[in-house]
Amino acid sequence: MTAFDAVAYAQGKHILVRAQGVKKTYQRGAETTHALKGIDLEIYRGEYICVMGPSGSGKSTFFNMVGGLDSPSAGRVFIDEVDMAQLNAQELAFLRCRKIGYVFQSYNLNSVMTALENVTLPMTFAGMHADEARARGMKLLEMVGLGDRWNHRPKQMSGGQQQRTAIARALANQPTLLLCDEPTANLDFASGKEVHRILRELNDKGVTIICATHDHEMLAVSSRMVWIAGGLIERVVVTKDVTIEKASLGDEDHG
Repeated sequence: MTAFDAVAYAQGKHILVRAQGVKKTYQRGAETTHALKGIDLEIYRGEYICVMGPSGSGKSTFFNMVGGLDSPSAGRVFIDEVDMAQLNAQELAFLRCRKIGYVFQSYNLNSVMTALENVTLPMTFAGMHADEARARGMKLLEMVGLGDRWNHRPKQMSGGQQQRTAIARALANQPTLLLCDEPTANLDFASGKEVHRILRELNDKGVTIICATHDHEMLAVSSRMVWIAGGLIERVVVTKDVTIEKASLGDEDHG
């Protein structure tokens, strides 16, 4: 494993996400939990970042900070040099809707909506005309191989199909950043491979991806790997400089 040379890696790249001294503290009664203790990280447009770390390390909290789902106790997060802490609720909702797509481990689809309705929902929130949203929704479902499943509800689809629907939904408003939280954790091998393929193709088209994962197949196609432990970044490496093997993940907590 070689040392990560941030200056060399960043040369000529556009910073999309910048975290500066990000801390997050939770207070529950007399108990204080320091989930993040000072995260500094720059992520460049077009990267495919894999974030790793044991359960309770701060990965999910970091995701929430970057995705604007929660705010830091200290420090700042910038998306395209916009300081999210300076945005009001409406501006923050607009940024999340337009620039960030979310893919969750548990899919988070609306159980009473069809695949197409789930995919078009973010477009409706963004004010897109219904006919335009429907046409774009169908194109997205076809892109993830579900054009013939547009009228199926989540309970009528396999886990892999639900996750591909969730990816299509995440792309509804053409985000520049896709946040994926263990997107293959609940899938069988074949479904996981299909998700790998889709995410790789999206990244090849310029979508920046940040993915929390223990999936070595996903690590293999990433640009960089970031290890978080105890609320701090332990190390960052360029993926092409390391050999990725299943055995190397044995010390990670898959929870």
